[in-house]
Amino acid sequence: MTKEWNYNIILQTPIGKRYGTMSVMKIDETIQGILSLFGHAEPFVGTVKENGECRINGMIRSLMKRNEYTAHGRITSQKVELALEGKHKTLRIYGTPRIVEGGESIDGEIL
Repeated sequence: MTKEWNYNIILQTPIGKRYGTMSVMKIDETIQGILSLFGHAEPFVGTVKENGECRINGMIRSLMKRNEYTAHGRITSQKVELALEGKHKTLRIYGTPRIVEGGESIDGEIL
């Protein structure tokens, strides 16, 4: 079964909060999507368990550089909580569901 979810996210950085969006498509235990931060959209892929525990791999691109990451945490229909582990530091992402164009609603079902 395929599910699609969209979130408003906050990336906690050493110099403050950065705001963005995250779109997720779940097909069985596989997830893929787009993480949009710093004016750039980058794809990610990973796995997710029935309880929402996940592990994803992707890249964040800023004005100065590109950073690969492995993230672990939890994605449900109600929230995103991820720890992004890069070469030199771990950053946290928190997110809540957002309404997408056309007024698509978000229900309480776990991904």
